[in-house]
Amino acid sequence: MRKLLLIAGIIGLVCLLFSGCVSRRERLFTQLMQDLENDDIVTTDLSADSPELPDSGLPPEPGGMADNGVNDGTVGGGLTIQPDCLVRIRVKEDPTLDGSYPVNSIGAIEMGRIGPIFLINRTELESEKKVRDVLLGRDFKKATVSVEIVRASYDKVRISGGVHKPGLIRIGAGDTISLNNALIRVGGPTRRSRGVKIRIVRDGLLFAIPDTKASEHYDLVSKNGSPQVPDVALRNNDIAYVYYSPGLSKDSDGVKRIVVLGEVRRPGVYTFPASQPCTIMHLIFKMGGLPLYANKKAIKILRKDKEGVEQEIEVNTREILEKGDPDKDVPLKSGDRAKVPARRLHLF
Repeated sequence: MRKLLLIAGIIGLVCLLFSGCVSRRERLFTQLMQDLENDDIVTTDLSADSPELPDSGLPPEPGGMADNGVNDGTVGGGLTIQPDCLVRIRVKEDPTLDGSYPVNSIGAIEMGRIGPIFLINRTELESEKKVRDVLLGRDFKKATVSVEIVRASYDKVRISGGVHKPGLIRIGAGDTISLNNALIRVGGPTRRSRGVKIRIVRDGLLFAIPDTKASEHYDLVSKNGSPQVPDVALRNNDIAYVYYSPGLSKDSDGVKRIVVLGEVRRPGVYTFPASQPCTIMHLIFKMGGLPLYANKKAIKILRKDKEGVEQEIEVNTREILEKGDPDKDVPLKSGDRAKVPARRLHLF
């Protein structure tokens, strides 16, 4: 009888411990999800398909870059907490919480019994406020917090398109890199002729479909045909796309050139000979159709009038393609830009 009671007691104790572990894990997970929702900060996996290029050995730009390639945080908007950082936290009212905490892949730390705290993209001062608010929400009457970034992580920018070695390049944490130095690291543009341009999407790496975001456009060749690089700085998560855009005004040979951006398989310039019809339907055929996530109902045609004022024409290509009504097809002019937005996904 005693053996039976002893075995029952051991089984009960194991079940109690197991349920306690599960409930704690559930609490930590729920807490982290609440922090993510409250912060409303967009994050992304930066391990993109293009290979990360090794450091080229170029000298760092002046203004705060240390010998080890990590910025001291004095330029480029200040040093912020990113994945793979190491932060030291001190709490005056509870020294048991003092310590160095690694930042995981989604920008959170696991602070002992307090649980996860989401700190991505915050400076040291902003992180102090965040930790203090969390502690006050955990029944602390007072919380004096200090946060120090003891090991910074590298920032990244992407250079793609018409360059010799497209991909991600690393820069010092919190730093910027000039467009000129970024192009040097990827081997420079593949073409030197007139019409080479660059499109920059700020924070493009934080968006699943960066082509739909507002962007900056610059020429990489001057009017007399000599190479030129604008004095532009790139910062963390920026994307720069080098493309070739020949004269997009009316050509004497009758050739029409249409720029296509957005949710397409191959953005760029599509050429139509004078003998070939140039309409939105024929453009889609030339592109090989539209991908699954393209919004076929709201393709925008951007066109400049004689005064240089840009007009916008919205086209429902789904209706044109499904019904095959040529009367609803839209003729295109040389210099038009077709922008294909992403289709909204409804999960429920």
